[in-house]
Amino acid sequence: MNLARRNVMLAVLAAALAVPTTLQLRRDADSFVDISTVPLLFDGFTADQVAFITLAQPKAEQPPLDPNNPQPAKVAYDQLLLQRTDKGFVLGTGVLTGAPVLMERVERDVFAHLRTIRADRDVLVQPNATPEQLAQFGLDELHAFVVRAVDVTQRNVIAELFIGREAGAGQAGSEAVNGVFVRKTDSTDVVLYEFEKGWRRDVLPEQWLDKTIAKLEPDKVQRLSIKNAATAGVKMVFERRDGKASWQAIDAPAGLGAVRQIEVENLVQRLRWIGAQDFRSPLRTAGNPAALGLAPPQIEIELVVKEGDRNRTIQLAVGNKLDDKNEYYLTCNDGAFLMTWPAGTVAQFELDVKAQLFDPPAPAPTKPDEVPKAPDDKKDDKKGGE
Repeated sequence: MNLARRNVMLAVLAAALAVPTTLQLRRDADSFVDISTVPLLFDGFTADQVAFITLAQPKAEQPPLDPNNPQPAKVAYDQLLLQRTDKGFVLGTGVLTGAPVLMERVERDVFAHLRTIRADRDVLVQPNATPEQLAQFGLDELHAFVVRAVDVTQRNVIAELFIGREAGAGQAGSEAVNGVFVRKTDSTDVVLYEFEKGWRRDVLPEQWLDKTIAKLEPDKVQRLSIKNAATAGVKMVFERRDGKASWQAIDAPAGLGAVRQIEVENLVQRLRWIGAQDFRSPLRTAGNPAALGLAPPQIEIELVVKEGDRNRTIQLAVGNKLDDKNEYYLTCNDGAFLMTWPAGTVAQFELDVKAQLFDPPAPAPTKPDEVPKAPDDKKDDKKGGE
């Protein structure tokens, strides 16, 4: 078989194989859905519009039915309200009203989902579900978790979502679906919403709190002062002056040696992230400060930090140890809440400042008239001769 004839046969064979391949690609193209073309469940949703977020979980125990009232009882919920302020979201109800909320969690567990959920009418899990079907998906009012976002007037609902049971419940391995069944509260169409990472849904205020008091860059700290039991009520102040990296003691008591630069710097490093262990109550309802060990405080720490073209002052006051926890009462001049600090953190600032942050004093210079005289050998010899 010559080369030309062989090439002709190969070309015919390739053409024959191309026909089923082309047909398969066309069928795949017909079944392929461009996700970007699927309409969003909340089309036009933007987080900037949201001023209030309500999260609601139906209570495990619901009010009993009233035999004299034919209307079904309203569902009772455990609720959490988040409110936007000029400093971010805060708790909107409860004992800790006004306490800061983790913006990262609001974005991750509320906004990211409301702007992502899509609803393809052609592949709905269950269009126009009956009440019985909604209950099977956990999307009836008695079982569904509710997320509601409204504007600043609290009258315009921007997005409201019912979240039902996990789609992958009872499944395992590669076949398991990572998602939940959802629906808009004004619709009975059941949508399967799949997502890659977990979705935390709860109404516990402590799980939403931002307990960060300050995040600092140690090299921006200009001043550090400490007062504790070891200083006997004297505030020990350390300062960096004129942009220098070294620390100087300001108005330190007499009889101390040079400042131990590494020890002071280590103390500053421990304050680069200041976080509360817990929020207890607003300061206005916290009770007698003296009974909490906060008037006067057991430990006082003050930092002056360079932030842009201004200085920020952070004042921390540590009080008594709690009776039932290994924590101490804590307040900060930037906050309006009584907080707590872990005992391990408090222990780092119970140090003996004079002994640990200063070198021993240098020995006093010897005066000339205090130098002992050498023995007079000639005199001793003379005495010996006698």
